Amino acid sequence: MTVQTELMRKLDAAEEEMVAIRRHLHEHPEVSFQEKETAAYIKAFYRDLDCTVTDFGEGYGFAVDIDRDHPGKKLALRADFYALAIQEDNDLPFKSQNPVVMHACGHDAHTAYMMVLANSLIELKEQL
Repeated sequence: MTVQTELMRKLDAAEEEMVAIRRHLHEHPEVSFQEKETAAYIKAFYRDLDCTVTDFGEGYGFAVDIDRDHPGKKLALRADFYALAIQEDNDLPFKSQNPVVMHACGHDAHTAYMMVLANSLIELKEQL
């Protein structure tokens, strides 16, 4: 099985986890420069995984390093996790719990996908 095939298998198997993460993030949005709880939630996801989390400056940005301890090229992936100051006007069970703040541009989904992708890459890192 190729690494690409194995990665796609892992991502397919993690679909429910991605949806659950996305819904959690959607339900608890925070606007830019105020993502304290969002950052903590995401960092907690990585806590027991074989990676290093490094904070950036005084804000809530951070990097997750999946270090293989081998020389060579590196791959960088990026996800924004801030929401917008917009009132959510729907009746979904995972509707925003924060008045006048919602994930209207997909950062909740993008972040969820990237979290699960990172976990899958961590599991496959020696094959990369």
